Amino acid sequence: MEIIHYKDAQIRGKRLGEDEKVQGILCPAGSWVWFHRNGAVSSLEPLSDVEIEGVTCRANSRVSFHENGRLMKCWISRDAVIQGVPTRSDTFLLFHENGSLAACRLSENLLYRNIPCKEGRWIGFYDDGGLKRCFLAEDTISSGVMLREGTWAAFHPNGVLDNYRLPQDTLIQGMEYCTGDILLFDEDGRVSEKIIVPARPDETAR
Repeated sequence: MEIIHYKDAQIRGKRLGEDEKVQGILCPAGSWVWFHRNGAVSSLEPLSDVEIEGVTCRANSRVSFHENGRLMKCWISRDAVIQGVPTRSDTFLLFHENGSLAACRLSENLLYRNIPCKEGRWIGFYDDGGLKRCFLAEDTISSGVMLREGTWAAFHPNGVLDNYRLPQDTLIQGMEYCTGDILLFDEDGRVSEKIIVPARPDETAR
């Protein structure tokens, strides 16, 4: 068995010499198990598909944990509905320390708290389940702003629009804004800042 230590001699990682159960999960010989500074397992590779906190994590893929022992990251073995969200298995899922889903790619369009989020794209959540960001599956209005299909939008914990890059010239709250401007909104939905993103060379050449 090969072992790597932190500077204080605490075990940081070990390479298994034979199949071994770690936290009740059977891991294959030759795989590495890593540890946080508090001694809790940081990551491991299960020998076969394994259910962790109601999520079926894929065999021979890296599964990561928070310092409190809760699941942080894993690849699922097949498309599945996780905490009410349809998730794709071609990439990983992320979870908050309290166990709630933090981010995934959607396997189908999802209307989440009145925001239509697009299939195949990433969606993010706050640890209380509130929508943090997603790509729009269709045109929709949020905080008085028209969000266009295919664009990306971020939201405050209270559900109000946080920031959005304009796909076209737009009049918002009595002010004119230009295509490409990134608008930041406060938690009351008022525009608090405008960020002008320089045009790419291929755009200025048109």
